[in-house]
Amino acid sequence: MALIPSWVENAFNKLLLPLTYSVKALHLSPNTISTIGVIPSFIAAFFLANGWFVTGGILILLGGMLDMIDGKLARLINRTSKFGALYDSTLDRIAEIAVYTGLGYFYVFQEMNLASLLVVIAAGGSIMVSYVRARAESHGFSCNVGWMRRGERIVLIGGGALFSFYPQPFDSLILGLLKVIPFDIYYFYPPMPLTLAIALVALFTPITVVQRVYEVWKQAGTQDNPISKTNKIQSVATKSVRKEKV
Repeated sequence: MALIPSWVENAFNKLLLPLTYSVKALHLSPNTISTIGVIPSFIAAFFLANGWFVTGGILILLGGMLDMIDGKLARLINRTSKFGALYDSTLDRIAEIAVYTGLGYFYVFQEMNLASLLVVIAAGGSIMVSYVRARAESHGFSCNVGWMRRGERIVLIGGGALFSFYPQPFDSLILGLLKVIPFDIYYFYPPMPLTLAIALVALFTPITVVQRVYEVWKQAGTQDNPISKTNKIQSVATKSVRKEKV
């Protein structure tokens, strides 16, 4: 289960294919693309920290696109490796931390305390989502599930920053919904819709962690229960004896 439907992912992957072939023609290694791909996130952090949200949003989305290309390139030229996967994953976490640092800087120095707290929760939740998947896959489980995967986070934060050039509909919606709260909500919640995107990430990343842990629990089944294992072995042996008797 994911917020971005699989058909949207497949369509976007097809759109990236010509660009991947173009990168292949440049004879760049997947690790080189991974390294280049983290640069836009650092530049985005600078722009976000200074309130240039549209530029920051464009750079976040650009970095996310490059992050998708490096994996596709590795498979295309048959240069996948365990180190490459580790290197790419490490740079992904660094890129996310850079973006959240830029956002946190802006909100802290604007004295938007609640929004600053949301950034911290979103950052911690994002790291935990990736950590659970990494640990699960190290034990042989498949764990790319949940509502707030890396793709959703990039689209939300990048898109929220990008659409900050026209915030009025989002301001009106949120302020209208929160009129019942007895303090100046507008002071705490601009800029919209970026703050709303951060709030969604802060809300759904912990849920995604639970979803992933539950998914691994389902896959694990009863394999950690020695009594169940013994019963299963005995059941198989009994069936085998019955077959031989027949």
